[in-house]
Amino acid sequence: MSDVLLEPEDMATVAEALAFIDACEGSASPSVNGSTSGSDSGGSPLPDIQNVTMAIDSHMNTSDSKPQKPKRKRRSKNPAGYSTRLLHRKKAEMQQLREEAVRLETQVEKLKRTQAVGVGALAVHATQLKKKADFKWMELAMIEFQRRQSAEYTNRKLRALLANQMKVDEALRGIVTQNSVLEGMSFLYDKPPTSQDPLAAVDNSSVIMAELEKKVSEMYLSSTMLFDEEAEIPKIRCEMQRRVDQHQGLTVEIVTSAPLSCSMEVASSSLWKELTTIRTYPDKSFRYMQTSTPNVMEKNFDQILRGHGGATPMNGLQYMRKFEETDRVVLARAYRMLLPTDGLQLRANAWTIFSRSKTNPAEASELRSFVELYMEIQPGLSARAEDIAYLRDVAFETWSMKMRGHAQYLQEMLLEAASGAPTGTSQLLLKSVC
Repeated sequence: MSDVLLEPEDMATVAEALAFIDACEGSASPSVNGSTSGSDSGGSPLPDIQNVTMAIDSHMNTSDSKPQKPKRKRRSKNPAGYSTRLLHRKKAEMQQLREEAVRLETQVEKLKRTQAVGVGALAVHATQLKKKADFKWMELAMIEFQRRQSAEYTNRKLRALLANQMKVDEALRGIVTQNSVLEGMSFLYDKPPTSQDPLAAVDNSSVIMAELEKKVSEMYLSSTMLFDEEAEIPKIRCEMQRRVDQHQGLTVEIVTSAPLSCSMEVASSSLWKELTTIRTYPDKSFRYMQTSTPNVMEKNFDQILRGHGGATPMNGLQYMRKFEETDRVVLARAYRMLLPTDGLQLRANAWTIFSRSKTNPAEASELRSFVELYMEIQPGLSARAEDIAYLRDVAFETWSMKMRGHAQYLQEMLLEAASGAPTGTSQLLLKSVC
């Protein structure tokens, strides 16, 4: 029977049988000892135990010989036996010992690697641990220490400079207090002279820019009445003429026009790029060029007008804005040139209008520009008539010729850009541009 392999269900049956045998042995002992009968047939329990064992063997043989369906395992109502509990406890202890052995072996490997790498690796490991730790107070302390050192160094330098300055002051005070040094220098105590030059006055460019901005808006509204609607393509021309206006007096007008072999958008973008590019001129320097919106540019510059009669310094301000429509683009510029003589100003209003070509609206456009120049005399001017005549004959005429050259330069530049030709004539005209 020892050679028979038992299934888990049979093992449970055997355990129950062994428990039953133990109970039978416990109950048979008192009856044997206390029996007064001398009969051997009724005093020993061996026949019963053998019968039980044989019954178990016959049951197991019968279950092995006859294939039956696996029966449903019955759950024992009694707790597991001692041997079963002992076996489970031994298995749990063995599993704990295996896990402990694995952990100890891992720790031994770490210790071996630590001993193999030496002190340098330990230092690196310690540094890494410090970096991982959140020691923010050490960083703050180091920063404060460096700041304190820098402040102490700066304090020492300032104290040294102050001591040196006090020595220099004492030496200068001793020299200046001598009467012989100040002899013939009484003009130092006089009130300094004041200049009536508007160029040296307080900067009021923001006020003037606001006036020019308003003027540009008015120019855009009147741009539709500048040129007559012509059915034919405009010719290439650049003309300048003089006339006397009832309100503005002597006025110079510059008119240019040209057909362009590029679209209206390309031509207007080329002109805007040219007018917003800072260039270097011999007698002109910019104080600032700034833009508040994508289509607005403000300029403040100083310029010297050189003519046959002499040179005249000016401070110029310009406000420029581009107005984009469906069929045309209007670029309006308003100038105000401040002269040294108080109450005299040179004014300029310039319109540049791009429109689509009537024959090829997508790939061609038309250029028309109009520039108006005049000299404005403020009311209550106390300047002499000779000064006014000089500025009109020298400054105004020189500026008019420069503005004509500038208009012709812009015309040539747009023609070259539209045709893709190399810059030639426009660069020659650029030398005389204002």
